[in-house]
Amino acid sequence: MKRWLITGLLALLLLAALCGCSRLVPSSYTLVTPHNADTKTEKQSDVLTVYDYKTLKNALRTLVQNGVEHGVIHTNQYSGDVEEDLPDAVYEIAREDPIGAYAIDYITHDCTLIVAYYEIKIDITFRDVLTPLDEIEYVGGEAEANRLLCRALENYDDHLTLYATYPGKPDYEALVQEYCDAHLKEHAAQPELTVTSYPADARNRIVELVFDYPASKLELRSMQQAVTESLRAAEIYVRYCASETEKAALLFTYLAERFPYQEGSSRTPVYSALCQGIADSKSMAQSWQLLCDEAGITCQTVSGMRGSESYWRNIVKLDGGYCHVDILRDLLGGGTLRLRYDEDMSGEYYWDQPQTPACPAPVPEEEPPAEEQPEPPAETEPGEPEAPEETPAQPDGTQSATPNEPS
Repeated sequence: MKRWLITGLLALLLLAALCGCSRLVPSSYTLVTPHNADTKTEKQSDVLTVYDYKTLKNALRTLVQNGVEHGVIHTNQYSGDVEEDLPDAVYEIAREDPIGAYAIDYITHDCTLIVAYYEIKIDITFRDVLTPLDEIEYVGGEAEANRLLCRALENYDDHLTLYATYPGKPDYEALVQEYCDAHLKEHAAQPELTVTSYPADARNRIVELVFDYPASKLELRSMQQAVTESLRAAEIYVRYCASETEKAALLFTYLAERFPYQEGSSRTPVYSALCQGIADSKSMAQSWQLLCDEAGITCQTVSGMRGSESYWRNIVKLDGGYCHVDILRDLLGGGTLRLRYDEDMSGEYYWDQPQTPACPAPVPEEEPPAEEQPEPPAETEPGEPEAPEETPAQPDGTQSATPNEPS
């Protein structure tokens, strides 16, 4: 009986202890972590898995393309020595791959063996690029690249970034010059161009073109409008001329009366020539070309030499004949428009003559020969009898009879 009492008492004590413990252990809990407002958000990647050198490079390229600053890569039954491959793969992506060469400023890596695999940690510092990677234009040939270049120039864009996948290097300076010369009326300024390739000498490369204009896009549009208005005014000024020669002379007067011209170069060539009175031989020849086009006069711009210096001028067709004009020279001389011919240019101007029309001096028209007038009869002295006409002798020696004379 005593044993049963002791056993029951122990059971009651154990039950009471268990009930008390339930109050000491909470059924749930909440972990609160203070928010750090200064924490910088950085791009991190999910863990990438690689199996060999090729997949290792692909993983690195993926991190770069996605803009991941801190990435983790794990190996899985890696074929090769990952510790030897990693520095080579990092160098190839950072310096020889177009995307990496363009985007990466600095890259570090760490490789740690964890039991049966390697964990690779990649830290990337990216350059401040002008064009985000997902906005780069991919081009497979020069024609496509030139089309995008023309579009950027037309819009006065400050840069263009291309991913080129074709051999050869276009002469971007020449392409920009060609576009500007062909669009004098529509394009107010030629930009200074900076071209950088990533990598420098690779078939596949990213090409970054930076255009430096002398004014804002809004100011350039305003200059473009001013040129258009000046050309329209010139066309109205010469509209009622009877001949092309008269038109050319009046166009010259239109220029001469606008400004006292000064010789000088400008990055807004046609605008400066037509709207500011500042021009060199090229910008003036280009402006005269536009004026003639507007007035309906056949004209071409000619480059060559004057003396020992590069020089530009024009050849125009006036009323059926070609001639040379040097507008800048005539404006600075303060005179009138002078029409020059090939013989006038010899010894001072030099150009590729087979590529331009001949400009012979007009041959003066010959005056028709005067009609011969009959000689007047010789006059006789007053009172002097006229000599009688001799009568031809007959075969028998006698004189023939004259009319009205009896035989």
